[in-house]
Amino acid sequence: MVGAYGQDDSVCAYTSLIAALDVKTPEFTTMTVFADKEETGSDGATGMRSFFFRDFVEDLSSAYGLEVRHVMKKSVCMSCDVNAAVDPSWMEVFEKNNCSFLNRGPVISKYTGSGGKYSTNDASAETMGFIKAILDEAEIPWQIGELGKIDAGGGGTIASEISLHNLDTVDVGVPVLSMHSPLEVTSKADVYMLYKAVCAFYSSNREKP
Repeated sequence: MVGAYGQDDSVCAYTSLIAALDVKTPEFTTMTVFADKEETGSDGATGMRSFFFRDFVEDLSSAYGLEVRHVMKKSVCMSCDVNAAVDPSWMEVFEKNNCSFLNRGPVISKYTGSGGKYSTNDASAETMGFIKAILDEAEIPWQIGELGKIDAGGGGTIASEISLHNLDTVDVGVPVLSMHSPLEVTSKADVYMLYKAVCAFYSSNREKP
């Protein structure tokens, strides 16, 4: 295990960065975005509510005579953010049949939010199938997870800010024990498998469904 402060979300930034550096010849154009202010609403010039992401894609696409909206529509985003691992000390806030566990691989979250699905990105079935097929082909173990019981748990990611651009997005990340505490705990196996998952995503020759 790894016990450290701030693994939400440095653990996913680290794995995404190393994967982006290691995948030398991706089949498609890839982009790795590191955003700030996720825990405070994604506001500000470095948060995902800023137009910096869309402006960059627009500059890139216009150089090839393409419209940014067409590029977004044909793209898929793996939004890497952690999920809450089941804590046996606080079982009353988890639904163990629908939550993630340490040492079982990266967590695919169809939706997050609170009060049910409020304030969330809800990934489509096609996008979920697309990501799961990539991980299965790479023989990477994965699990589906939610952020605790309805009205007892909950939380958000930047996926909803990305999907506003008509960009199909799904959350994939590392399960974390004691999230937001001074000592968050992750599994080294889960961290490594998330790195492998991002590498597989960048290397895939699958076209968006």
